[in-house]
Amino acid sequence: MNPATGVSSETLVITLSLAITATVCWLIHYGLKRWGKAENHQVRKLLVRTVHYPLLLLPCLICIFYLLHLADLHDGDLWHDWLRLIEVVSSVLYPLWIFLRITRAMPQLSQAGFVRSISYDLAVSVSRVTQIILTVIAALILAQKLGYSLSALLTFGGVGGIVVGLAAKDWLANFFGGLMLMVDRPFREGDWVRSPDRSIEGHVEHIGWRLTRIRNFDRRPMYVPNSVFTNIVLETPSQMKNRRIIENFGLRYEDIDRVDELMSSITRLFREHPELDCNEPYYARFLRYGDSALDCQVRVHVIPTSKVDFVRVQEQVMFMIARAVRSAGADFAYPVVKYIKDESGRHDPL
Repeated sequence: MNPATGVSSETLVITLSLAITATVCWLIHYGLKRWGKAENHQVRKLLVRTVHYPLLLLPCLICIFYLLHLADLHDGDLWHDWLRLIEVVSSVLYPLWIFLRITRAMPQLSQAGFVRSISYDLAVSVSRVTQIILTVIAALILAQKLGYSLSALLTFGGVGGIVVGLAAKDWLANFFGGLMLMVDRPFREGDWVRSPDRSIEGHVEHIGWRLTRIRNFDRRPMYVPNSVFTNIVLETPSQMKNRRIIENFGLRYEDIDRVDELMSSITRLFREHPELDCNEPYYARFLRYGDSALDCQVRVHVIPTSKVDFVRVQEQVMFMIARAVRSAGADFAYPVVKYIKDESGRHDPL
């Protein structure tokens, strides 16, 4: 104790340590805040958000361990052994925590332009695989620091891996199925998927390591094991470039002289419509003589692919056909619409 001030040296050291720690934390916070305020630099802001709390924690950890060494609350070696064990574990887990936070931010960093050649889905896959690799490496380093033989651990891990692989083959199949989904990217979160092999249809909400959550059109969630997608045929309607309209109708027999002009008029209207894709095959044709009508068919592709917009444009096409028929002085035969079958006996789909 200092006789002049009445303050013990231990109290002085603790106060000084806490003051230095607070100052260093403030400097780190201030420096990161200034560095992350660059205009039009989203990468810096994401990095600051990622490493802010770990860097603030580092001076606090150093101060705590210093004071614990200084305190020496117990005599003997037990206190020092436990303190050394905590330091060893912290020296491995703290860097692991920082690297895991950075790898989790990789998808956002890729979107911000950190690595422009990597897409968001690929960044998610790389992030998850990197997290697993970092965790395994950290576990091996920690085991070696604690005195375990690394070769013995690897030998035991090889034997144990075989046993675990046999016991958890379904889980592993789903794991690697999820990995293949993230690498091959047959669909993404938000896509509309449909399988003709299974009763699977809806919008993908989340692609996990083991399960993929799909919300069907009844708004009920469906959880599909990832291994299922490796064995089924899958359609992704939301990725189609356009949607097709095939409509069949009948004209009166007395309008036979007007058919050629009418079909040309309809195709001209198709070319003038801004939401019809005339780069794809399109036509308006007289097909055959029906029992009570001249069977005609139109085919055209719609640029909007969403259901609401497709139905809207389809309605415009129907009115377009009706106006062209009226303008040509023709009329529909009764029954108004006849569904023409193809050679397989099935109706042409919309």
